[in-house]
Amino acid sequence: MQHYYQYFVEGETEAKMVQVLKTDFRCICAGKVKIHNVVEKPLSRGSFTSLRFNTTAILIFDTDTTDATLLNENITMLNSQPMIKRVLCIPQVQNLEQELMRSCDIHRIKELLSSKADKDFKTDFCKCNGLRGALLKHHFDFSQFWVSTPSGAFSGIPNNISQITILTDRSGKGRSR
Repeated sequence: MQHYYQYFVEGETEAKMVQVLKTDFRCICAGKVKIHNVVEKPLSRGSFTSLRFNTTAILIFDTDTTDATLLNENITMLNSQPMIKRVLCIPQVQNLEQELMRSCDIHRIKELLSSKADKDFKTDFCKCNGLRGALLKHHFDFSQFWVSTPSGAFSGIPNNISQITILTDRSGKGRSR
Protein backbone atom coordinates (compact mmCIF):
# COMPACT_ATOMS: atom_id res chain seq x y z
CA MET A 1 0.00 0.00 0.00
CA GLN A 2 1.25 3.47 -0.92
CA HIS A 3 2.29 5.69 1.98
CA TYR A 4 2.03 9.50 1.93
CA TYR A 5 3.56 12.27 4.03
CA GLN A 6 2.01 15.67 4.77
CA TYR A 7 4.15 18.26 6.55
CA PHE A 8 2.41 21.03 8.52
CA VAL A 9 4.99 23.76 9.13
CA GLU A 10 4.84 27.06 10.98
CA GLY A 11 5.87 29.43 8.19
CA GLU A 12 7.68 30.07 4.93
CA THR A 13 11.16 29.54 6.39
CA GLU A 14 10.22 26.08 7.68
CA ALA A 15 8.58 25.25 4.34
CA LYS A 16 11.78 26.18 2.54
CA MET A 17 13.91 24.20 5.00
CA VAL A 18 11.75 21.08 4.59
CA GLN A 19 11.97 21.45 0.81
CA VAL A 20 15.78 21.64 0.92
CA LEU A 21 16.02 18.70 3.32
CA LYS A 22 13.72 16.61 1.07
CA THR A 23 15.16 17.45 -2.33
CA ASP A 24 18.70 18.82 -2.00
CA PHE A 25 19.93 16.83 1.00
CA ARG A 26 17.52 13.88 0.61
CA CYS A 27 17.62 13.29 4.36
CA ILE A 28 13.88 13.32 5.14
CA CYS A 29 10.93 11.59 3.49
CA ALA A 30 9.34 13.28 0.51
CA GLY A 31 5.88 14.71 1.00
CA LYS A 32 3.65 17.72 0.56
CA VAL A 33 4.17 20.82 2.68
CA LYS A 34 1.41 23.04 4.03
CA ILE A 35 2.02 26.21 6.02
CA HIS A 36 -0.14 26.03 9.13
CA ASN A 37 1.00 26.98 12.63
CA VAL A 38 -0.42 24.07 14.64
CA VAL A 39 0.51 25.74 17.94
CA GLU A 40 -1.54 28.88 17.20
CA LYS A 41 -4.28 27.87 14.74
CA PRO A 42 -6.79 25.02 14.93
CA LEU A 43 -6.89 22.61 12.02
CA SER A 44 -10.27 22.46 10.34
CA ARG A 45 -11.91 19.46 8.72
CA GLY A 46 -11.31 21.24 5.40
CA SER A 47 -7.56 20.86 5.97
CA PHE A 48 -7.94 17.14 5.31
CA THR A 49 -9.96 17.12 2.08
CA SER A 50 -6.90 16.76 -0.15
CA LEU A 51 -5.21 14.11 1.99
CA ARG A 52 -5.07 10.52 0.82
CA PHE A 53 -5.62 7.47 2.96
CA ASN A 54 -2.50 6.15 4.68
CA THR A 55 -1.04 9.64 5.23
CA THR A 56 1.45 10.40 7.96
CA ALA A 57 0.96 13.95 9.27
CA ILE A 58 4.21 15.59 10.36
CA LEU A 59 3.89 18.65 12.59
CA ILE A 60 6.91 20.97 12.72
CA PHE A 61 6.47 23.74 15.28
CA ASP A 62 8.32 26.20 17.50
CA THR A 63 8.42 25.66 21.26
CA ASP A 64 9.10 29.28 22.21
CA THR A 65 5.60 29.78 23.63
CA THR A 66 4.14 28.70 26.97
CA ASP A 67 0.94 26.98 25.83
CA ALA A 68 0.69 23.65 23.99
CA THR A 69 -3.09 23.30 24.40
CA LEU A 70 -3.97 23.99 20.77
CA LEU A 71 -1.15 21.75 19.54
CA ASN A 72 -2.55 18.87 21.60
CA GLU A 73 -6.06 19.56 20.25
CA ASN A 74 -4.70 19.51 16.69
CA ILE A 75 -2.91 16.21 17.34
CA THR A 76 -6.16 14.72 18.70
CA MET A 77 -8.08 16.04 15.66
CA LEU A 78 -5.54 14.54 13.25
CA ASN A 79 -5.56 11.18 15.04
CA SER A 80 -9.35 11.03 14.65
CA GLN A 81 -9.22 11.34 10.86
CA PRO A 82 -9.59 8.07 8.95
CA MET A 83 -7.04 9.03 6.28
CA ILE A 84 -4.30 9.72 8.87
CA LYS A 85 -2.18 6.66 9.61
CA ARG A 86 -0.12 8.40 12.30
CA VAL A 87 0.89 11.83 13.58
CA LEU A 88 4.56 12.67 14.07
CA CYS A 89 5.87 15.72 15.92
CA ILE A 90 9.10 17.58 15.28
CA PRO A 91 9.50 20.32 17.89
CA GLN A 92 11.90 23.14 17.07
CA VAL A 93 13.71 24.08 20.27
CA GLN A 94 13.10 27.05 20.53
CA ASN A 95 12.62 27.96 16.85
CA LEU A 96 14.15 27.37 13.41
CA GLU A 97 16.87 29.94 14.00
CA GLN A 98 18.03 28.16 17.17
CA GLU A 99 17.99 24.83 15.34
CA LEU A 100 20.17 26.26 12.56
CA MET A 101 22.62 27.82 15.02
CA ARG A 102 22.90 24.47 16.83
CA SER A 103 23.51 22.51 13.60
CA CYS A 104 25.83 24.97 11.81
CA ASP A 105 29.07 26.64 12.86
CA ILE A 106 27.47 30.05 13.44
CA HIS A 107 26.92 32.07 16.61
CA ARG A 108 24.26 34.45 15.27
CA ILE A 109 21.62 33.59 12.71
CA LYS A 110 22.60 36.52 10.47
CA GLU A 111 25.93 34.75 9.79
CA LEU A 112 24.28 31.90 7.85
CA LEU A 113 23.36 34.04 4.83
CA SER A 114 25.45 37.14 5.62
CA SER A 115 22.27 39.03 6.52
CA LYS A 116 22.72 42.64 7.62
CA ALA A 117 20.88 41.92 10.88
CA ASP A 118 19.18 39.01 12.63
CA LYS A 119 15.79 40.56 11.77
CA ASP A 120 16.61 40.28 8.04
CA PHE A 121 17.32 36.55 8.24
CA LYS A 122 13.83 35.20 7.44
CA THR A 123 13.48 37.36 4.33
CA ASP A 124 16.98 36.43 3.16
CA PHE A 125 16.32 32.75 3.88
CA CYS A 126 13.12 32.67 1.82
CA LYS A 127 14.82 34.46 -1.10
CA CYS A 128 17.96 32.31 -1.05
CA ASN A 129 18.40 30.16 -4.16
CA GLY A 130 21.55 28.40 -2.94
CA LEU A 131 20.44 27.34 0.52
CA ARG A 132 22.10 23.92 0.37
CA GLY A 133 25.43 25.57 -0.46
CA ALA A 134 25.03 28.13 2.32
CA LEU A 135 24.27 25.39 4.84
CA LEU A 136 27.23 23.29 3.69
CA LYS A 137 29.51 26.34 3.83
CA HIS A 138 28.67 26.56 7.53
CA HIS A 139 29.12 22.81 8.11
CA PHE A 140 25.42 21.99 8.49
CA ASP A 141 25.12 18.78 10.52
CA PHE A 142 21.70 17.19 10.09
CA SER A 143 22.39 14.88 13.03
CA GLN A 144 22.24 18.01 15.26
CA PHE A 145 19.10 19.44 13.63
CA TRP A 146 15.65 18.89 15.16
CA VAL A 147 17.03 16.56 17.83
CA SER A 148 16.57 18.55 21.05
CA THR A 149 13.90 17.64 23.55
CA PRO A 150 11.52 20.49 24.37
CA SER A 151 10.80 21.61 27.90
CA GLY A 152 8.04 23.50 29.65
CA ALA A 153 4.58 23.18 28.11
CA PHE A 154 6.00 21.00 25.32
CA SER A 155 7.92 18.54 27.52
CA GLY A 156 5.38 15.76 26.93
CA ILE A 157 5.54 16.04 23.14
CA PRO A 158 7.77 13.39 21.56
CA ASN A 159 10.39 14.24 18.94
CA ASN A 160 9.77 11.87 16.02
CA ILE A 161 12.50 13.05 13.62
CA SER A 162 14.01 9.56 13.46
CA GLN A 163 10.81 8.27 11.86
CA ILE A 164 11.17 10.45 8.75
CA THR A 165 14.95 10.50 8.49
CA ILE A 166 16.54 8.87 5.47
CA LEU A 167 20.00 7.49 6.10
CA THR A 168 22.54 8.30 3.42
CA ASP A 169 25.76 6.56 2.61
CA ARG A 170 28.93 8.27 1.41
CA SER A 171 27.68 8.26 -2.18
CA GLY A 172 24.66 10.34 -1.16
CA LYS A 173 22.19 7.58 -1.96
CA GLY A 174 19.48 7.38 0.66
CA ARG A 175 17.69 4.54 2.32
CA SER A 176 14.75 4.83 4.73
CA ARG A 177 15.30 4.25 8.39
